[in-house]
Amino acid sequence: MDLKEQIKSKVTITDVVGLYVNLKPAGKYLKALCPFHTEKTPSFYVSPEKESFTCYGCNKFGDMFTFIQQIENIGFFESCNFIIDKFNIPVDRKLFKDNSKKDHYVKINEIALKYFRSTMAESEEGKVARDYIRKRGITHKTEDLFNLGYAENKWDGLYNYLRKESCNIEKAIELGLLVKGNNNRIYDRFRGRVIFPILSESGVPIAFGGRTIFDDPSKYLNSPDTPLYKKSNHLYGFFQSKKAIREKKSAILVEGYFDAVSLFQNGIENVVASLGTALTDNQIYLLKRFSEHIFIFYDSDRAGVEAAVRGIEKMFEQNINPGIIMQQEVKDPDDFIREKGLKAFNQLIENSIDGFKFLLHQVSVKHDLHVPEQKNDAVREMIGYLNKFGEPIIRDEYLRMAADFFQIEEAKMRERNSKNSRSPVTSGNNKRLEITPAERIFLESLLAMPSFIGEVKPLISRELLSVLSSGNMIRLLMEQTSGGTWSMDDFNIVSGKMSPAERAEFLDICEKARAIDPDSNTLAGRIESSILTLQDILNKRDSRKIDQDIKRAQRENDNERIMQLIKEKNEYIKMKYNKQSIPEDRRSR
Repeated sequence: MDLKEQIKSKVTITDVVGLYVNLKPAGKYLKALCPFHTEKTPSFYVSPEKESFTCYGCNKFGDMFTFIQQIENIGFFESCNFIIDKFNIPVDRKLFKDNSKKDHYVKINEIALKYFRSTMAESEEGKVARDYIRKRGITHKTEDLFNLGYAENKWDGLYNYLRKESCNIEKAIELGLLVKGNNNRIYDRFRGRVIFPILSESGVPIAFGGRTIFDDPSKYLNSPDTPLYKKSNHLYGFFQSKKAIREKKSAILVEGYFDAVSLFQNGIENVVASLGTALTDNQIYLLKRFSEHIFIFYDSDRAGVEAAVRGIEKMFEQNINPGIIMQQEVKDPDDFIREKGLKAFNQLIENSIDGFKFLLHQVSVKHDLHVPEQKNDAVREMIGYLNKFGEPIIRDEYLRMAADFFQIEEAKMRERNSKNSRSPVTSGNNKRLEITPAERIFLESLLAMPSFIGEVKPLISRELLSVLSSGNMIRLLMEQTSGGTWSMDDFNIVSGKMSPAERAEFLDICEKARAIDPDSNTLAGRIESSILTLQDILNKRDSRKIDQDIKRAQRENDNERIMQLIKEKNEYIKMKYNKQSIPEDRRSR
């Protein structure tokens, strides 16, 4: 019995998926809100009979291993480990074969984490870092729980360590651990910094954040987006806090690493932090999957208030009215919990106000409601916030409450809303990019036969991509499939870099490509024909530009310029008939 069968004999897909969503019976299936994209009506189904899942909203599908790989952003090997550890399954470890590209990335991050941890614990410089975090109130126990480490203040500490451990240096550069300079010199990204490992939901190190302990103008430095990590999809401390969030059905959202660690250490274990970026839809949806109430606890300064307002707007889009925790006595949550303690924090929770009331307060402070013109501006601004709600019933109820606050007739509030230029925001999940048939045929054919990409790539210029609606999709596909293969990992990486409209169209294209007969002659012909059509789009654009230039030259009586432009126009006409094609020997492969 192979490894997959051993695991399947002990646990079902229902057990695995049930860790992430609340499954409800639907005939012979089970259904739930999809954990991969935001939605209001369940489109995610699990088939216990087939041991598979399918989402009809975002087109994700597969078995329990695919599910874990996609939701945890890990490879097959790690997904097996995750299920084995989560359900205490006895298996023969000799069956493990680590062939996943992602698992290789994970191993490099694990080795880097070992380096950061040992440097913190054993080096002379690490003692300075330990003294620093002790002054910040972080205990040894908390240091271990969050795997805090230290990066030595030199250019090649980690680089030399990774070489000693026979790690792939190019992959370490892709992971953002190392940086290659203009002169091809390779050096450490993190230097002289306390390291905060960023873990996946299963505890796999996927990225790192670093806080300088020296006089570096860049106080914090974070990993860039990598094959393992996209910062908009993750929250710092989520692995440590997930259990408490689920149990309490509430989450505290802060901004900084130390804020999250300090609150957790002092008894507020349902706390997470955003990762050096504005709050994103995916981060909110991650919390929404596990909690019923979300509290925003940002710094008390102007920047913190503005960040809270932006966070409320993003949560309104997912029909969440968050609680807002604000205090004026100290600057940030880290300082507050260390100076005031857990009892004072619980009092803050009790005194928190919801996002709707918080926005009303901010608007009323910003505008003098006794001045008609300013009151009108305040009403318009508040309506703009409330129109973020996707659910009309929720939006209408808050509009009624806002009318009471501003002491205006509800009918006038609704009339003002109908005139508001900011219409209700929808999630955009169902919107698709409009592309030409030739673009669709081109993409479908390449996905059906990725081995053609090497021959096609030289024919697709940057200028051509700039005029195509699908230009970004084609560019991402060619960058990801340079080796001529296509996998689920490639799909996740490519689609993750697309806009919602692009992603919706790409999902449909991928689905159609799976049904295409992979006959090389037929596909070569389809690709060749579509490329000529796409090139014609570029030629027509350039031709129109030349026509405009000719008219301008005629108005200026510039005969020399007119003759030059006519010559260029003729060249474009000839170019239309210079057919570029895939080499004949590739068609028979």
